[in-house]
Amino acid sequence: MASIRNKSGALARIAGAAFASMLVASSVFAQDYPSDEAALYEAAKKEGTVVWYESAPLEPMKAIALEFEKKYPGVKVEVLRIVGVQQYQRFMEEVQSGQHNVDILHISDQPSMKVLIEEGHVAEWQVPTHDRFPAEFHLGAHSYANYTTDNAIIYNVNKVTPEEVEILEKSWKGVLDPRFKGRFAVTTMKCGACYAGIHMFMDPKLKDEYGEEFLKQVAAQEPAVYSEVLVGLDRVIAGEHDFTYWTWEGIAMTKWQQSAPIRWLHPKPTPVFGNSWQAVSKYAPHPNAARLFQNWSMSEEGAAALQQLYGSATVLKDMADTRAVTKEDWYKPIEEPYAIDFDRWNESFHSDLDTWINILKTAQR
Repeated sequence: MASIRNKSGALARIAGAAFASMLVASSVFAQDYPSDEAALYEAAKKEGTVVWYESAPLEPMKAIALEFEKKYPGVKVEVLRIVGVQQYQRFMEEVQSGQHNVDILHISDQPSMKVLIEEGHVAEWQVPTHDRFPAEFHLGAHSYANYTTDNAIIYNVNKVTPEEVEILEKSWKGVLDPRFKGRFAVTTMKCGACYAGIHMFMDPKLKDEYGEEFLKQVAAQEPAVYSEVLVGLDRVIAGEHDFTYWTWEGIAMTKWQQSAPIRWLHPKPTPVFGNSWQAVSKYAPHPNAARLFQNWSMSEEGAAALQQLYGSATVLKDMADTRAVTKEDWYKPIEEPYAIDFDRWNESFHSDLDTWINILKTAQR
């Protein structure tokens, strides 16, 4: 990942001189924006649109956008799903060509967002709820992660027995039980939630317990391999496989709320982190509407919409977890969180995932 970002950054610096005079001269990039909600809304209605590049599953994000539109009639949200580092690359290509299409970035890769901030491509905009965000869930006043992502094993209730659930939830190594051979799905997709488990398994502090040898053992269990993580989950829901190894709770909630025959569990330790980072583009073509959307997304109303429509736990201080699943007798909250090392993430994202992909290829020969 670092090499991709470095290449994009170099191209951005080459183009930087050409853009400099344009940015200075542009009143759009330099103007002040209303801090009063009513005034900001009035300015946003004149723009009429917010273009939102997002990384999460499209269906629940469109539902969340609709909640914003109900709150602020006259401002429509155009939603486009571009996952992880691909969104960073798409945005940088647009910047370098002077085609400013997007208002709000929602990138499932913290290092990518950090680079965009450092290179000056993201607007500084402090949301009204800024002080309610824990330090690990905001990057200054530029970008916010308004919900947590955590890895989970999602299983089909008609395919996995209670005894097998106990085996899987005790440890990530439970998947190595011979009974699970050929029964589960994995992904080679390069996204944040897809990488978090690999990031933990490749942690130098855990190399004696996991490491590359553990990944080889997982591959030897002959999992079904999908390049798109959500396709693998759909195949579990359809009963073609018994469980995923691994996805994340938010997408499980979305499918569960649609009556899919699934439940999920969190082996110890469980990666928990701010995966999707949202920010206003410095070059937003609808800058007032972008800021209105950012404010709402990071508000209690936005957090409530995320909890109900996507199933993600809010990070806002002093806000209750109102998700219906927390009242289910089978649901168990995370007991042992694993903290992501984003410096190592930035250095090792591509090399770790390439190792995993090659291990799977070797096992399939």
